[in-house]
Amino acid sequence: MERREPEQLNNKDTSEEFALEDILREFGGEPKETEKPEEASEEAPKQPLSRDTMVFKPIRSAPAPTEGDAPVKVFSGKKPVPVVRNAVKIDDEPEEAPPEETAPKPEAPVKPPIGLVPDLPVEPLSPRKALADTQKGTTWQFWRMVLLLLAAFCEALLLPELWPAQMLPALKPYIPYLHFGLLGLSLLLSWDVLWRGLLDLVHLSISPFTLSLPISILAVLQMVQTYPDCEDSYSGVVILLLFFLLRTLRAEKRGKVHALRTVCGFSSPMGIFDARQLLKDTDSLRRETADMNLFLRDLSAPDSPKRILSFYCTILLPISAAAAKLLAQRTVADFIPIWLILLLAATPFAGALCYPRIFCALSRQLATVGGALSGWKSAKLFGGRHTIILHDEDLFPRSSSITGSGMKILGSFSAPRVIAYAREALEVADSPLTELFASLQQAQHAPRYPLTEHRIYDGGGIGAEITGDVVLVGSLSFMHSMGVRMNSGARVRQAVYVSVNGELAGIFAIKYKANESTRSGLRDVLANRNFSVVIATRDFIITPELIGAKYELPTDNMRFPPYSERLRLSESSSDKKEEQGGLIAKDTFGAFASTVAAGRKLRITSYFALFICLLSGAAGFLLCVFLLVLDAPSVISALHLATFQLLWAAAVGFITLLSLHF
Repeated sequence: MERREPEQLNNKDTSEEFALEDILREFGGEPKETEKPEEASEEAPKQPLSRDTMVFKPIRSAPAPTEGDAPVKVFSGKKPVPVVRNAVKIDDEPEEAPPEETAPKPEAPVKPPIGLVPDLPVEPLSPRKALADTQKGTTWQFWRMVLLLLAAFCEALLLPELWPAQMLPALKPYIPYLHFGLLGLSLLLSWDVLWRGLLDLVHLSISPFTLSLPISILAVLQMVQTYPDCEDSYSGVVILLLFFLLRTLRAEKRGKVHALRTVCGFSSPMGIFDARQLLKDTDSLRRETADMNLFLRDLSAPDSPKRILSFYCTILLPISAAAAKLLAQRTVADFIPIWLILLLAATPFAGALCYPRIFCALSRQLATVGGALSGWKSAKLFGGRHTIILHDEDLFPRSSSITGSGMKILGSFSAPRVIAYAREALEVADSPLTELFASLQQAQHAPRYPLTEHRIYDGGGIGAEITGDVVLVGSLSFMHSMGVRMNSGARVRQAVYVSVNGELAGIFAIKYKANESTRSGLRDVLANRNFSVVIATRDFIITPELIGAKYELPTDNMRFPPYSERLRLSESSSDKKEEQGGLIAKDTFGAFASTVAAGRKLRITSYFALFICLLSGAAGFLLCVFLLVLDAPSVISALHLATFQLLWAAAVGFITLLSLHF
């Protein structure tokens, strides 16, 4: 004869605090009197089964023996707590000593073959160390920029257009020396710019930093040719170019400093990954534990605007030299000043600054919401069309947005057993409601029960076999599809239903609270046509209707796959081919959406700013060629070249500012 634990009947004294009327009143229902089980079975006939679901059938037809514990299957790496039934300790009975375990013999160390050195452990990269290394020299770079601006201002005072030499007859003999001195001082102040250009040349990549080397040499040669007059010196324009390039180096460092400083403040950072294998023929974005080494590597990787600008400079250098050679043969001007003019006019001063300035501004903005971009990798991954997978924590964080609002126990089962059954079934599916039922179980002093088998239903529910009882846990629609008999008054939409052996045993009402960070993130994502949203929640109560009601947003564009598919999408991925595009401080959808939107903005704005700069370079080159063909080199003065470059740089800066704030 089967022996069970004595059950506590659900009488008036034990169920008074779990009144269903309070639940129905909160959700807008009308309270009805609780019907007897016999009347309920007659008035509520069994519902037909859906074609998409199957009745849960336990593998073992008989319950577990009471003398020993049933075999327990471990799910999700958690160890179950064994249930001890009617265990009584007798004082006179001696305790059996545990069997002695034989200690394993230590294995002999394996010696490497002769001539081979074992691999040494590689020390992982540290964000704090990278931050300290990046911050070095930023303050000195700022003051060098200030000194370069002062040198450019002094050069402007020496121009004949602004300060005629007749007004300073005593200073006129020293003007050539001032030109040489200011240019030499500027070259010393911008030594890292010249070194960067030399490194790019060694790596066969001609950049604006590389062009600064021939431009500086040509400027010195041009002043030597015109000595002692030096009235047509272009040293002021060269100093202005060095200022923009030095500002580029500082912007690169400042952007990394903002990103690294934000990451150093993360306790447990999450990474945003591009998981192509989750959805067929679709790039999807998901969050997993961050790979810090991958973030530090991508942060210093070259960007696409830099490669495009390098290609432009590679073409510009030989073409400008060939054009200067032809123009020198057709005009009275010499080769050196013509080539210098063409390079100064065709080199966009703000070209190298496009991406670093935008990355620095976005990194500073994301620091306020707890996000960090992984350099150009973020722009590459977040710039196209993507599917954003929403998890439970994205919509309703379990710590602050999910609370219980009442429960009702039906039938002959006690409240502790029903709560324990629900907790075991929810835990095996890793549902976010597990913590809520664990707290209820602790409050009711309910024991743990071994779960032997389980099954996930597409209808939005979980089936389990617990101590020989067939337990179903799910939503209201799931209970209807499984043919569970219930009273006509037991109709609560936002509730967890528990049935035992086909009989409704408990109703647990759940209250969800909207999160403001999630609301703003959803609004930004749904307004962008390049993003599609897929709901991958383990909580079977969350539906598009619930999301739309709580956040007051349209959910027509959201995909809501079956429950088993949602579980697959929410699982952690072990694919090492995923690419990481950014980091967020905590697993919130607001920081996630802001970081993704910033990566897309970084790509669009950088390309647009670079297009304007390349357009200005091409326009400057053609305009100077046209003026030189007309034999009017005097029109292309240093003041005119400086004004031309400053106007284009101001236009690019204004457009960038607008795109970053709108």
